[in-house]
This record gives sequence, C-alpha cells and structure tokens, in this order.
Amino acid sequence: MQGAAFFGILGAGGDVLARQEINGRKRRSLFWRVILVLLMLGALSVGTLSGYFYASSKAVRKTVSALWQYRGLDVAEAFPGQSSVTVLLLGSDENRDNKKRIYTKHTRSDTIMLAHFDFVNKRISVLSIPRDTRVRIPEHGTHKINSAMALGGPELTAETIREWLDVPVDHHVVIYYRVFRRAVDLLGGVNIYVDKPLHYDDNWGDLHVHLEPGWHLLNGEQALGYVRYRRDSDLMRIERQQKFLAALKEHFRHPSTYLKLPQLLDAVDENLSSSLSYGQMLALAWFAKSVPSSNIQMVTLPCRPGRVYVYADEEKARELVDKLFRDTSARRVSTPLPIGTIQ
Repeated sequence: MQGAAFFGILGAGGDVLARQEINGRKRRSLFWRVILVLLMLGALSVGTLSGYFYASSKAVRKTVSALWQYRGLDVAEAFPGQSSVTVLLLGSDENRDNKKRIYTKHTRSDTIMLAHFDFVNKRISVLSIPRDTRVRIPEHGTHKINSAMALGGPELTAETIREWLDVPVDHHVVIYYRVFRRAVDLLGGVNIYVDKPLHYDDNWGDLHVHLEPGWHLLNGEQALGYVRYRRDSDLMRIERQQKFLAALKEHFRHPSTYLKLPQLLDAVDENLSSSLSYGQMLALAWFAKSVPSSNIQMVTLPCRPGRVYVYADEEKARELVDKLFRDTSARRVSTPLPIGTIQ
C-alpha cells in the first residue's frame, strides 16, 4: 500500500486534524530518516561531501532513489503485504582456466545460508546448510547440494531447498569472492580470534591460508581464506563463517565505517546478482541493523559428516525449519545442539 492510502490507515478512525498531524509526523520522520542515512553515508558537509558522493557513486544515487521509493527504506513499503521474507544467500565458488583466469559460469556454491527476516517480531534467523549435504536435485538425481548452483543456478538451488525442506524461498542473493575481498579491504580489515592453527594451500584454487591462534586483523584475502578453510570439516567451516558474520556486524557499529559506504555500496552493487531489487536489499539491510543481537539466531542444519557426503537428520531438520521459518510467535527458538556434539 502506498501514498495516501498508507498514511490514511495510520489516521483511520480519527478526525481530519488528527490525520493531518499523523501525516505530518510521518513525513517529518521520513525526512529525518533520509537525512540520517545521508549523514551515515558521510555527508558531513552538505555543500561538499554529500554532493561529491552523490555525483561520484552510482550506488549512492540508487540509494537516495530507494530512500524515497520505499519511504526511508521501510520494509513494509519494500515488501507490501508481507510479514516476513526468506532469502537464499549463496557464496559462489570460482573456477579458473588453464591460465588461472577466473570465471564464474557453472560454478558451485561454496556457502549456502537461508535467512528469514521476521518483520513483525523483529527477528532474523539464519540456517547454514553444509555444501556437501546429500540431497535430491530436481531432474538431476542425488548430488551434493552445492552442485545445484552449477546445474541450474540459484533458481535450481532454491527449488531443491523448497522440495527438500518444504520451506518457502522468496528470493536469492549470489555473492562472488571478489566483492568479499574488496569489501573487507575497504573496511580496513575485520578483527577475528582464531582458536587453532589454520594452514592450507590450494594452488589450483588460489587458496592460501596461514593463520596462527590469537587475534588477527584480517584483510580481504585472509578473511576469504578464513571462511573457506575446510581442512577440518564442513561443519567447522560453517561455524567460522557464522563467527565472521557476527564480527562483521559489530564492525558496522563504528561511525568511521559510514564514511566508506559509497565505495562499499559500489563494490557490492557491481559484484552480486539477486532477484531482489537494489532498494529491497537496502531495506533488508536497514531492518537488520535495527534488530538487536539477541534477536539474531544463526544455526546449522542438524546433520552428521560422512566420507563423501554430509547427511542431514531429516526429522530434526524439518523440526528446526518449522521453528525458524514458520513460528511467528514472540518466543525464541530453542537452542540447537552445538556443532561439535552432532553425531
């Protein structure tokens, strides 16, 4: 619902003056939200920096347009009539030819996460699915789930998950390694505590990880190695990915980060593909920023590792999916088993 109809609902049942007052407050709220976001983008001097950012960054111009289109990045405007949305997040692997040139056609997914944004209860639930999980891919038989990306792109991956877990998948976002590296470098690195030695070299895949235990300020290449390292197990790798995402969210609490947003937005805009519009992605990001950490839950699909595949515990998996993606009550989801205890 848009325009006058949207504001009319807010004033339904009241007199004309009450509606006008509400409308005025709403417009002022929208105005100040736009101003706030511009400040966050680094527009500390209206006559200089804001004009420079707007003129030099295509993503900033798209952001300003989205602010007005969705009335300050309101998820109710970006997703009208929806109380929640479920997004499939895929990290795309990289292929190389015999000259080690990177190409992304027919690549497998290296990271698979299903994120549920609950607008009513202000909650976010993220389910990580091990890339080696054994599933039936429609019209292709039994494979590791990461093969769905190579066989039919994010659309086939979403279809596989829908049929397998009986869960709606509304949209998808595919992120490529190059944007990951670029974003971390633009942020000036991310602080991570490494709890054990991580050493791995894959010359063909151009993956080199050499990290000792302790605190590290990881640059883009190191951070990519940290989240991709798989010498121990797929489940431990997911644990590191979740740990990294928590550290990244904490990084955005620093005011200095917002001065880098124009470059970050440009890097992201140029290096991902999605069924969401640019404005919808921004609305979800703005919503996520407003959700307290206590209302963000990251869990891993109940499963057990095998020699070739990871095998999901179908009964526990569906029970967990029901709680994460279908239970809209205010109660929190019960804490899943720690990854190390899964048999």
